[in-house]
Amino acid sequence: MMNQTDQDALTRSLAICRTECAARAQQLDAMLAERPWLDVARFASYCSQTASLSLDPWETPPCSISDIDAALKAADNARGIRNAARLLQKMTTLGLSRFEPDPLLAIRGPGETGYP
Repeated sequence: MMNQTDQDALTRSLAICRTECAARAQQLDAMLAERPWLDVARFASYCSQTASLSLDPWETPPCSISDIDAALKAADNARGIRNAARLLQKMTTLGLSRFEPDPLLAIRGPGETGYP
């Protein structure tokens, strides 16, 4: 069962992703016609986090980490798995959703400046 925090973050991720460009909005519409809302919203969260964190295509956003402890012990950080796990750990400690479209902005909070 999804909690309200996750629902809100996923809804915002979809909205943000739609504004990226017309092609992305069309892609999301096509996906929604064929797939469950939750799957498409998770994809939108992945896209939003990748963009907001300026990740390279091979790097892992926090929403893709399913086991924080295992990710923190990852032998190779080339895909940014440990970095994503540390960020997710901070997010969950603050009560934020793993699906936050802009994790650093959410951690800083409204009106805050600088990175954590």
